[in-house]
Amino acid sequence: MISATILALALVASPSGLRGKVARIYDDLRTETLRLVVDTSRLSESVKGPEWGVSWRVERDGGKRPSGTEPISVVWSDKEGSRTRRDWVQVRVEREELVPVAKKRLMRGDRADSSSVEWLWRRTTGIRATPPSPDSIGNLRLRTGIAPGQVVWREQFEMQPVVRRGQMVMVRAGNQGASASVEAQALQDGAPGDRIRLKSPFGRTITGTTGSDGTVTVH
Repeated sequence: MISATILALALVASPSGLRGKVARIYDDLRTETLRLVVDTSRLSESVKGPEWGVSWRVERDGGKRPSGTEPISVVWSDKEGSRTRRDWVQVRVEREELVPVAKKRLMRGDRADSSSVEWLWRRTTGIRATPPSPDSIGNLRLRTGIAPGQVVWREQFEMQPVVRRGQMVMVRAGNQGASASVEAQALQDGAPGDRIRLKSPFGRTITGTTGSDGTVTVH
């Protein structure tokens, strides 16, 4: 869990000072599935810039899942806005995310639903793997086995097949200005976007791309 000490440090920031402006950057990144706490205790509340500097702002260059030590730039501008200077400070960010956790041992090919996973808050600071979104896993299945209590990351999921081996599917073929459709037998499973082999009515093996509606397109 995110420590109460860091949370307390983050709450003392003045909205108009350096700590407050830095904290506001991370406030804008928070979502229903992402919690962030920034430790601004090492920052001065006030800032001192060049003699010609009349205004300043803070900027962050990074992704939407910050964690660990991050650089923040303090950008000074003159009255006309034609002259700038960039100074750097560092802050420490802790991240928690709502992630799917295996309720039991899961096998490759299992679906991730309410009977197999539960959504829990877990500290993910320093972890590059990304969790799936809660509204996406209904169309996914596991590509690897998962032990009870383990987080299931997005990279461990794959799309559910919409075409099964042996199934008769509609195949669309054509080019600009002309097209044709025919039924063919799938020789392998296929998820949306997969390239699969099929047996045409004429006995030939053809290859096409599986669509989300279960049809296959041959170019």
